Amino acid sequence: MIGETLYAWIAFSAYAVAIAGIALWSRSRARSMESFSVGTRTVSPFFVGLSLAANMTSAATFVINPGLMYLYGWAGVLGYAVATPLGIYIALIVFSKKFRSIGDRTRVITVPQWIGDRYGAPGLKVYFSLLSLLQVSFLVLIVVGLSVVLQGTLGIPIEVALLVIVGFTFAYILLGGASAHIMTNALQAGIMIVVALIFLGSGAEYFRDGIGGFFARLDAVSPAYGAAVNPDSLLFRDWFETFAANFIIGVAIILQPHIISKALYLRTERDVNRYLVTAIVVSYLFFAVLVTGLFARLALDGEMLKPDVVMATYIVERFAPPLRALIGLGILAAGFSTLEGILIALSSIFANDFLRGVLPARLTERPDWQQRSLRYAKIFLAALAPVTLLLSWEQILHPSLSVALFAQNGVYGLFAATFVPILFGVFSKRTTKGMALASSLVALTVHFGMYYGEITMYHNNPGVTAACALIASLLAMAVMTAFHRTPAEGA
Repeated sequence: MIGETLYAWIAFSAYAVAIAGIALWSRSRARSMESFSVGTRTVSPFFVGLSLAANMTSAATFVINPGLMYLYGWAGVLGYAVATPLGIYIALIVFSKKFRSIGDRTRVITVPQWIGDRYGAPGLKVYFSLLSLLQVSFLVLIVVGLSVVLQGTLGIPIEVALLVIVGFTFAYILLGGASAHIMTNALQAGIMIVVALIFLGSGAEYFRDGIGGFFARLDAVSPAYGAAVNPDSLLFRDWFETFAANFIIGVAIILQPHIISKALYLRTERDVNRYLVTAIVVSYLFFAVLVTGLFARLALDGEMLKPDVVMATYIVERFAPPLRALIGLGILAAGFSTLEGILIALSSIFANDFLRGVLPARLTERPDWQQRSLRYAKIFLAALAPVTLLLSWEQILHPSLSVALFAQNGVYGLFAATFVPILFGVFSKRTTKGMALASSLVALTVHFGMYYGEITMYHNNPGVTAACALIASLLAMAVMTAFHRTPAEGA
């Protein structure tokens, strides 16, 4: 047993030392709320692009979602690795420059602040700050996925793995903030690139007879397993569920606070193109890892596995200890990269937007508010750690189908409610704060109403309920904007 895990312990220890060193080095740079949230804006756009690629493709891509591909086949790959990235990349190209330029003029550092400043409504900052807490569900997904992998690679109890993941990540973000986040993400993305290539290469034997031979193997699993849609699945039953819904979700994904806010890390407009090219090329390599779930279905004999443990089992049974250690390290890097981004975003939103919205002006307008708010952000992180632990433990003990559905329900609700206010805030001057709030509430009502009210056959797929919510929110905003009369028109 010691020989099986020795390489993994060496790799993880070296990684922990490197990350801790970067956090300590970055500590001197995180002296204000702005530097803690978006860094010093002196980091190369190449590294910011690597950070974005790592953030968009976390442990969900390397651990959890391949388990769903294992269950549901090629339709899942088309939905999650083709339709969703296509939506993401189009939205990144459309939004990034405009979002950065508006944010740069007003020196915003968070998404709720951007919305509040754009509409001149401090109340919206508080509202969207509270809404951002839905991202905790995605924290839980990552923590659960990493804990399962750490348990298998290091040979430790799941409870210990859970404590290590939460304690280590929260600690070094408390030290270094965004400066540590960008540099650690660059290191993590490099490891993830190597591991992605290893995963993709692990299925080479299934292509010995060409692409046709590979799909023949998939068809042998079941008639629908190699098809573009899988009527027997929970998430990819028809073309709308597989393609349209996932494309719409991809467009909205980029408005998660820890993703769109990366554009605010850039110093100039010229940096945006290098940042986008880096992020798109590297992240698509990561999305391709989802096909490993199909390799696992062809390679693993015996009873069907639960989706959340498929990749951990595939790693242990498929690779020798030295390679297993490297792969485990890559998966940890994938998860840690997104954990960092979410923690930076949530703590910054709490201190910069929520507290400034609810505390009296005599406190928030003091000259030392920047230092005080940084302290409050770190207190928030310390309080969030045990909450994340408890929710993660509950998902380990009592999952539904997969922790992925728990996470999707939360974060999809968040960006369904955020997308339209930002879209119209960027491209329309006629939109008011009342319209922004109303469109957001429409999205929340449709998404959670369909899911918990069990409305339509798609109610158990958060991707579809969120896509419907986005469409409803967009239509509501379009109607309100069309009938709104500006003061000039009224005169």
